[in-house]
Amino acid sequence: MTGPAILSQITGDSSRARRSDPETSHAAADSIDADALEASEVEVLAILAAAGRPLTAAAIERENLERAWQGRTERAWSPSRIRTALRQRARDGDIVQDGEGRTPSGRRAAAWRLAGSAS
Repeated sequence: MTGPAILSQITGDSSRARRSDPETSHAAADSIDADALEASEVEVLAILAAAGRPLTAAAIERENLERAWQGRTERAWSPSRIRTALRQRARDGDIVQDGEGRTPSGRRAAAWRLAGSAS
């Protein structure tokens, strides 16, 4: 974990990367602005709302790519950005884990739904 936010103003270090992460991870974390973070999280919520059923991270990633290709969303987000957005929305209580699904390779994966919606 990196230092307090006040230090990031002095050092330029992002609190979104662990102290032990390589410099490239810190640069990547610093390259995304607050508006982009919010936009990726809103995209995850919009996909889950439209689905009306629990989805895995892989299913959300595929839907985001399709929506971007069709021009229905701002951009295609990386798989890691989608997973991070899922964790943040879960931490904030906007989504909850609801059962399991499968990854494209057939492995078990958590499925997510909007908090307060029935599965």
